[in-house]
Amino acid sequence: MASVNQLRQAVWHFRSGGLEQLREFKLRARHNTWSGRQISVVEQVLGVAFPVLRKPTFVEFELPRPVAASPHIRVGVILDDFSRAGFDWEWTCVPLSPGVEEGDLLALELDFIFIESAWDGNGGSWKYKLLGSGGPSEEVRSLIRLANSLEVPVALWNKEDPPHYEDFLPLARLCDFVFTTDSNMIPRYTADLGHDRVDALPFAAQPKLHNPVRERRGWHDRDVAFAGMYFSHKYPERRKQMEMMLPGAVAACQAERTTFDIFARASRGKKEYQFPDDLQKHVLGELNYAQMLGAYKRYKVFLNVNSVVDSPTMCSRRVFEMTAAGASVVTAPSPAIEALFEPKELSVVSTTEDTTHQIRALLRNPSYAARQVHRAQRRIWREHTYGKRAQQIMAALGVTNSSSAKSPTISVVVPSIRPQQLTHVLEGIAAQKEVSVQLVYGAHGFNLDKAHFHSRCDALGLENATAVLLPENMSLGECLNTLVSHATGDFVAKWDDDDVYAPWYLHDQVMALYYSGASVVGKRAHYVRLNGLGATVIRNSAFEHRFTHFVAGPTLLGRREVFEVNPFLAVTTGEDTAFLRSVLSSGGTVYASDRFNYCQIRQADSNDHTWKISANELLATSEVAFYGDSVEQIFV
Repeated sequence: MASVNQLRQAVWHFRSGGLEQLREFKLRARHNTWSGRQISVVEQVLGVAFPVLRKPTFVEFELPRPVAASPHIRVGVILDDFSRAGFDWEWTCVPLSPGVEEGDLLALELDFIFIESAWDGNGGSWKYKLLGSGGPSEEVRSLIRLANSLEVPVALWNKEDPPHYEDFLPLARLCDFVFTTDSNMIPRYTADLGHDRVDALPFAAQPKLHNPVRERRGWHDRDVAFAGMYFSHKYPERRKQMEMMLPGAVAACQAERTTFDIFARASRGKKEYQFPDDLQKHVLGELNYAQMLGAYKRYKVFLNVNSVVDSPTMCSRRVFEMTAAGASVVTAPSPAIEALFEPKELSVVSTTEDTTHQIRALLRNPSYAARQVHRAQRRIWREHTYGKRAQQIMAALGVTNSSSAKSPTISVVVPSIRPQQLTHVLEGIAAQKEVSVQLVYGAHGFNLDKAHFHSRCDALGLENATAVLLPENMSLGECLNTLVSHATGDFVAKWDDDDVYAPWYLHDQVMALYYSGASVVGKRAHYVRLNGLGATVIRNSAFEHRFTHFVAGPTLLGRREVFEVNPFLAVTTGEDTAFLRSVLSSGGTVYASDRFNYCQIRQADSNDHTWKISANELLATSEVAFYGDSVEQIFV
């Protein structure tokens, strides 16, 4: 219950700044917390946090309605709910039913059929029909015969390899192409099938579902969790990993006075599925998939064990999903973990003591955890999404996808009154990784030798560059609109000539725009280098991965049409804020991404900047993050 003082403060904020300021006050108040929960008065006085003993409840994550990236690609599918949720965002997935007739299949105009090794695919309509003592059912065989007659390729994805290789081998013999989660099985498939149309297809994350976008409440309000069944009668290697890791988690949470929860199917019933007695008090029962998607964002740390311990490609789908959602993953070692992720992306442990130390390190050091998660998420966005898997499947089947042929371009608009900063600008943009860039540079109030400009761009590999001469009396807003009018890219990014942008900056921001679905992304939590003091501060540290009404002007990024429809006002100060208000008032959204890979630079003299604010004023509303070189601290 709010105190009288809190209510008075809320009323004051509402009167001073309306609903926007009231919302910000409430959000800041929620961040006066330990472990993401509100601190009691007694805890504040004593300076300690008491453990939370109440059993948590988990609401179902509201799955957004999928919008396929390639809607013209029509795929007949037999999938479980998890895979369907992922691939629905890539193709127009058409669930097939048993008994489909030739005319019906022809009318569907399918590009191919994709069958997963599901026990009860498509909501149970294919339950036990894909395998059995006699092999696939007649409904399955009939479907594949019809597909063959219509020259529609059929692919199988066996995610149950290697333990259920033999179960799904009869179905594999009927399909044109076979994908397996375990690359070790490829030679065996090749020998048994008599062809080499076999490839590895690991699990993945779907950024539209598995992402770090934070809900208003509940972000990291729990501490450590494990999701998975216990088998006392099979999978001995997996059980050995659990017996190593789970006691380590218990010890870590006892030492830190934090929560440890276990989610498992069949947590009650048959004895062989029961967790050991000393772990029973941590077992909360089962969460359905929609609830688990929400749980991913409530826990700081998730544990992972591996059922297959010798595969370079097979690890659980939860590794990708949990990490993408923002949880730190502590995992037992396996060749797949080593092959699919780089060091410093996941916490790999081999002993109980190591597990305890790693969990405590992650709980005690949010910055360390955030950097590790950010690196792992980038790995997923680059290599392990359903979009990447969909491209691999289509390439293997010879299906042409015109929508993925062109790589999107980012038009970076840089208005500058400082010709001495040109080298800094060019080097920063040329260093950007895995993005296609158009540079639109505005020389504001000074002459620029365009031939020399293009020569310098060519030397740095900036082949797509435009220089625009802007008159000295033109406002900053008008300068920006002029540069946007010269932009030809899919996206526009605003760039300040004296700030520091890390090599992964644009890549990460475009991904944030994609998974958030926002109109504009930027940084609200961000670093500021105070050159006069030799210190770097962090501003708005609580505002990461949230929808908001404000982000820093030098970090604005959105689709080009957003900037065209919402032009900047003809002013030199406040043009960014007015732009954001225009976007919001027209029904758009603004998303504040992470704090990394950007640093605003403030000189000792505030007159060197358009934004007139002193170092002391910045310090009064920021937190000192570190002194010295900023690159190692900010670049992730």
